[in-house]
Amino acid sequence: MSDERPRDPVPPGWPDAVRPPGAAGWQESAVRWLWTLLPPAWAEYDVFHRQPLLLARQADLQLRAQVAGLRHGWATTRRDLAEAGMDPTTVDRTLEVYAVEGGRLREVDRQLRLVTDALVRSIRERARPHA
Repeated sequence: MSDERPRDPVPPGWPDAVRPPGAAGWQESAVRWLWTLLPPAWAEYDVFHRQPLLLARQADLQLRAQVAGLRHGWATTRRDLAEAGMDPTTVDRTLEVYAVEGGRLREVDRQLRLVTDALVRSIRERARPHA
């Protein structure tokens, strides 16, 4: 008989790099994945190495900043690049990249929310008094 609690089902859209919630080592795999969402400089701050939920929060803030930058780029590309003399084909290709990146960021946002919710559930379960 295993000591491991039954695994939670993997929600649709769960990141491939993160083990299923409840599986051995799932939180460690979640932390490794969360670090991929942040610029390397954030690794210098030890508080983020000790608190997975804080790490998830910072990843969410970083993702929101990326989305804001992408939206700004989308809204200003035609004007800014035309004023700079950029050819229309390059402008169109830039907007195509923004569209693809927007889709990728939406998927990362979904994955981040799933992982964060699982981390919160895990913390709440540990905090509950056991009878």
